[in-house]
Amino acid sequence: MKAGTTWLYSLLERHPQIHFTPEKEVHFLAHHYLNTKYLTEDHRRHRAQTRLSNIGNLRPERQELIRSWYNDQYLNGTPSLDWYQNLFRSSQGRPGWNADFSNLSALIDAEGWKQLRSDVSKEIKVIYILREPCERLWSQYKFSGQSHEKINPSEFEKEIEQFLKDPDVNVHSQYCRNLDAVCEGLGHQNVKALLFDDIQDQPEALLASVEQFLEIPARDHSSHNNLNRRINTTAAQSPPAVFRQHCAQIVARELHGLQIRGIAVPRRWKEMPH
Repeated sequence: MKAGTTWLYSLLERHPQIHFTPEKEVHFLAHHYLNTKYLTEDHRRHRAQTRLSNIGNLRPERQELIRSWYNDQYLNGTPSLDWYQNLFRSSQGRPGWNADFSNLSALIDAEGWKQLRSDVSKEIKVIYILREPCERLWSQYKFSGQSHEKINPSEFEKEIEQFLKDPDVNVHSQYCRNLDAVCEGLGHQNVKALLFDDIQDQPEALLASVEQFLEIPARDHSSHNNLNRRINTTAAQSPPAVFRQHCAQIVARELHGLQIRGIAVPRRWKEMPH
């Protein structure tokens, strides 16, 4: 949750060898390979209405292209492998990568990734953005609609305990398990872990590493308005001490696991009062 994908999308969408759909997070891979049936007709209709209500500032020809994509491709038919590949119809014959952002894709198991290579393309690369584990959990807690500002401390602790017991919360917190699955399914050479902190600390180096990983020409991103935009840095967004205490075991597990997998995390992650 809130791990910088919108920032990455905004920087890479101008690259001529990275092709996006107007819907940033399609979630088809989870729908198909996790059998979640996420892409209901109601969900797709809601997503289309939301997106189309926010394109008034775009050029008329761009607005028409987006409307056509939603009506003729995204909303047309039942989600299937053919439906999914048709979402990228405009990029056919053009060099580069079709890009698909989804936090749910991280939950696909090794067999699912292997099947994806068989179903869609042998050429698949995955980027997994890692955020400090407790901060990501706190973001997910708030994203779920939970509030701690008007309840007493004991009730807040009960809410935290219930939240951390949720199976969906648990599976998203397992960075190492999810990384192992995609590495087994696609091969280590096709998987890259990025650090959320680097979006703020060294954005140009991070973007260059993505371009190198994808084996596409490097671009000059220095003039992009979002390059140095600060993300989720205010004190109000930091997890309260009691939340950190309850997350301590999860954080220790993941930091240890990342270390033995050769992923160097920022020093501040280790110095947090877990």
